[in-house]
Amino acid sequence: MLAERDQLPPWIVVAFGAGIAAWFALPGGAWHGVVIALGAATALGVLAVHGRWAAMELGARCVFIAGLMLAAGTAHMAWRAERVAADPLPAPWFGTLTGRVIEREMQPARGQVRLVLQTAPAFGLPRTVRVNLDLALDDAAARPGAIIAGRARLMPPAQASLPGGYSFAQRAWFDQLGATGSMLDPPRSVQPAGSQSGLDSLRARLSAHIQTRLDGGAGGIAATLATGDRGAISEDDAEAMRRSGLAHLLSISGLHVTALIGAVWLVTLRLLALSPPLARAVPLPLVAAGAGALAGIAYTLLTSAL
Repeated sequence: MLAERDQLPPWIVVAFGAGIAAWFALPGGAWHGVVIALGAATALGVLAVHGRWAAMELGARCVFIAGLMLAAGTAHMAWRAERVAADPLPAPWFGTLTGRVIEREMQPARGQVRLVLQTAPAFGLPRTVRVNLDLALDDAAARPGAIIAGRARLMPPAQASLPGGYSFAQRAWFDQLGATGSMLDPPRSVQPAGSQSGLDSLRARLSAHIQTRLDGGAGGIAATLATGDRGAISEDDAEAMRRSGLAHLLSISGLHVTALIGAVWLVTLRLLALSPPLARAVPLPLVAAGAGALAGIAYTLLTSAL
């Protein structure tokens, strides 16, 4: 451990991740409490034996930090699950759905619009539901902020079809979605939406502009990389990306932000270096780094990757 002491800090993340994994692996809240208590007791036991941090040897310090991180990881997931807890719809439901539009995502490749609605508590439905609306039934009134109504069919979030397989219900829990389904009628406007926010409007206009300039799958993929809007990608193109192992490139992540920051840094540095007086008077790498950071922040906000 002394020889590899410079490699020990990354194991802090491993211990924290182990606490998160324990929350998912264990069956219930009582077991989560056991893991938290065990990690905290381990750390307190080491502290009680050695008295203070300065008196601990390297091995004791590692056990102390590992116990704390294990408990912190499990406690973090327990807090997160409690904070986003949304009881799912207990059974299929059919009726008139009324709610405020929180999100609107165009999916022309699938011939539909996806709406996330916030329902009123009086209807006895989950607070947040997601419904699909055929483009033929779409109405411009169904914009974020508007209150709409229409006949809908809702279902509880689907569980994994195979043991250990992908569970949409788990994702829906953390996305605070209590039900999914589809609207059967054109939505009726109960209360019109206010003005659309600047970023939402810019994102929609930029996505539409890219799709009009680039035809087919190229336009859908370009719009996804520029705005984070994946609705224009056809199912065939998405399946091809999955089969080739490149589907992760369609999700805006640190890879995309880092590539943008690096490109802006390099271009800014080269352009500023064309002026010798400026290059002698100003630390160009620092200025280029600032430009890259601003570009990264703007891209993150534009693509809703926060």
